[in-house]
Amino acid sequence: MRSTPIFKFLSVAVLLAVAALLGVEAYRYFHQPVSVSVAYAGQVADSISVNGWVIRQETPLPEVSGTLLRQVQEGEKVHVGQTVAKAYASKDALETVKQLEDAELKLQQLRFAHNSYLDSDAALKVDSDISDSICNLHAATAEGEYSTAIGEMSAVKSAVLKRSYSYESLEQISAEIQSTQTTIASLQAQLSGASAVRTTSAGYFSGSTDGCEQQLTPAMLSELTPSMLDGLRAGTAVKGAGKIITGSTWYYAADVAADTARELSVGQQVTLRLSKGLAQDAAAYVHSVSAEEDGRMVVVLSCSQYISQVTLLRHQQGQILLREYTGLHIPSAALRMDEAGNLGVFCQVGAYVYRKPVTLSYRGEGFCLVNSAEGAQGKRILRQGDLAISTSQTLTDGMLLPGS
Repeated sequence: MRSTPIFKFLSVAVLLAVAALLGVEAYRYFHQPVSVSVAYAGQVADSISVNGWVIRQETPLPEVSGTLLRQVQEGEKVHVGQTVAKAYASKDALETVKQLEDAELKLQQLRFAHNSYLDSDAALKVDSDISDSICNLHAATAEGEYSTAIGEMSAVKSAVLKRSYSYESLEQISAEIQSTQTTIASLQAQLSGASAVRTTSAGYFSGSTDGCEQQLTPAMLSELTPSMLDGLRAGTAVKGAGKIITGSTWYYAADVAADTARELSVGQQVTLRLSKGLAQDAAAYVHSVSAEEDGRMVVVLSCSQYISQVTLLRHQQGQILLREYTGLHIPSAALRMDEAGNLGVFCQVGAYVYRKPVTLSYRGEGFCLVNSAEGAQGKRILRQGDLAISTSQTLTDGMLLPGS
């Protein structure tokens, strides 16, 4: 198919229009008097990525037979002689326990319905309890704290059922309360003869055992070498009621490159960030640094926070944060130094340029983190959202913005 003169003319016109547009944009790019960037809050950390082991002082609870029912929650603090679990000989014990829990929940509903007739504010209170329980459940699920979420879910269920329970008369409620109490007494009688599992020391309860309780102890920290740490494997779980973690201090041992480990010193404070299980960063101290072995060293951190949240953790990836820098993120070209050696940032305020004194927190590749200098007042304070100017032109305080 042969092209017509009109088609050729239109093609050339479109090509010229595109070339003209590109030329205008290129001119604007290379001849723009100033470049303006929004200052925003930023954070940079010097960190070491590690893969290590959580070590605690742990005492396994005795092996039990039969059906086991825990009496305390994961991570709960317990005292000497406290019953943490009950063992039932009958295989049907769990079903009986489930029926007992349902009956006790029903009794709570009935008592609430009874109180609602006598107290008009009771319904409002339980509505508030429902909202709080839902919020707590959402927060626990989002943070991965599933053991906490189980308890919050039960709280939601209990509160919702309380609110939905209704009867026609106060006499009917009273009769149901009496009947339910009789059922509870009967179920409790069926569960008689259970053997209690009690603690022999105070600490924090954990229902999980992995066979490392005797292998990984604080006593062996000083003997750890990179080869020993590399050879560690979680053992076979031991059948039992769980374990008691004595003391509130736990340790994190990781194999680190020798050049990196030499940056750390015993007693140095760092921040430990685990990949899962611990919702927040933990303040930690360098407990020990081993001798070098094939270019590697074992770094052991100690932490006295959040012990109840790490009862289930053993082999974990994480980060050791050495230093953290915070400030307002601006382009490196926006940071200027005057003849006296003072740092500042020129910002656009309306059609004018104002110099704002700053201090340098961190210099990265193409950007800086800065903070407003001490003593700066009013418009001289650099704030988030300010327009920082980057240009090769000479700027003076209070001048009219170039190109305005």
